[in-house]
Amino acid sequence: MKSSVPSVPTSTAQKRGFAFTALLWAIILTVWWWPDESRSKMGAEEKFLELSPADIVTVQSARFSNDIHVTGTIAPVRQTILNARVAGEIKAIGVREGQSVRAGQVLVTQDDRDLNARLQQAEASLLTARAEAALTQQNLERIKPLQQKEYASATELANAEKQVDIRNAQVKSAEVSVLQARQQLADMVVRAPFAGVISERLVDTGQSVAPNTPVLKIVDLSQVELVAQVAATEVTAIRVGQLLYFTADGYADKTFVGRITRINPVARGGSRRVDVYALVNNNLGLLRAGLFAKGEIRDDNAVAGVSVPFSSVQDNKGKSQVHVIRDNRLAAQEVILGRRDEAKGVVLVKGLQQGERVLLLPPLPNNEGRVVHIKGGR
Repeated sequence: MKSSVPSVPTSTAQKRGFAFTALLWAIILTVWWWPDESRSKMGAEEKFLELSPADIVTVQSARFSNDIHVTGTIAPVRQTILNARVAGEIKAIGVREGQSVRAGQVLVTQDDRDLNARLQQAEASLLTARAEAALTQQNLERIKPLQQKEYASATELANAEKQVDIRNAQVKSAEVSVLQARQQLADMVVRAPFAGVISERLVDTGQSVAPNTPVLKIVDLSQVELVAQVAATEVTAIRVGQLLYFTADGYADKTFVGRITRINPVARGGSRRVDVYALVNNNLGLLRAGLFAKGEIRDDNAVAGVSVPFSSVQDNKGKSQVHVIRDNRLAAQEVILGRRDEAKGVVLVKGLQQGERVLLLPPLPNNEGRVVHIKGGR
């Protein structure tokens, strides 16, 4: 039998062996390196704290006060109804609604022909009375020396003195009649008691009126009042001298200022609201009587600063802190709490700057110092 002799590998077979060996080592190295790279990558990802914009609030400037919000109506400080003082026919009305008038200006006149005649008659009676009084006085002066020489009796002297007294009384009565006639004639004219604006005309030319018949309404709008209604529970915090800031119908972008001058001691029936009166300078005439207004009575003890929501504040061993994002990392920041606004759910704090970003809610433990990544943000 022939002995078996191993065959020598060919050059091609050697190349295939080397390629297989290299591929095997490549697979081994890849398997060995890949888990480490994955673990390294996962570790890097764990360093990020991913948050949404809803998790973050911006520190805002704030003013904390006990301002009292009010509504009310504009009313003139001075207004009046002008009446006819005497009976008669309206002769002329020189003004209409919306027209400005000056103090003392003639507004309405009545037909004064009858009163003029009465005045002339009264003046004539006065002249007669004075003439008669003069004659009786002359007669008295004539009798006095005669009575002293006993050429005239005491009775004649007494009668002469009595006639003087009667005629002087008649003169005084006639003078009163003249004054009354002149006053009645003056009362036929209605004048403006102060500078203002005619708000309503109540009679027409040719109309006959009785005494005290209303003829015109006039208002002074140089100063007006805001009559504001305040809840009875809040009125105790209001005092005379406080400022009231408000807007009015037609002037939504303009703020007016009034100063409280009066507080009604009695609440409105059934409403439990109290009227508060604020005086407003209205030299420009922008505010009109009857306009609706709303505003606020400012708190003199208001405090300003920066604020954060209640939920952002945590207690840390008796001290207050918030978590702030600085340089894209989460950090705990100690703060000092101030005044609270229960309605808005925020509190004034010291230790933060306006514009800083803080977490709305406390983070989970062991997150301080982690890099923050905000979804859809920076």
